[in-house]
Amino acid sequence: MIKNINVEGLKPEQIKGIQAIVEALKADNQTNKNEPEIDMIEYLLENPIHVDNLEFMKREDIYVRNQ
Repeated sequence: MIKNINVEGLKPEQIKGIQAIVEALKADNQTNKNEPEIDMIEYLLENPIHVDNLEFMKREDIYVRNQ
């Protein structure tokens, strides 16, 4: 998504600050693209969650299981 930022009336150091923020966000987006996407259905098929007596698992139980 391309956005236009109106920098009219800003001081040069403010514009440089905005440019630095934009570059940092671009770099962060590039790093996120390098992370493999997890297919949750495939993951759950390979690692099913077992529950006893059809009781709901607590959020903490799920997190502990994945660590």
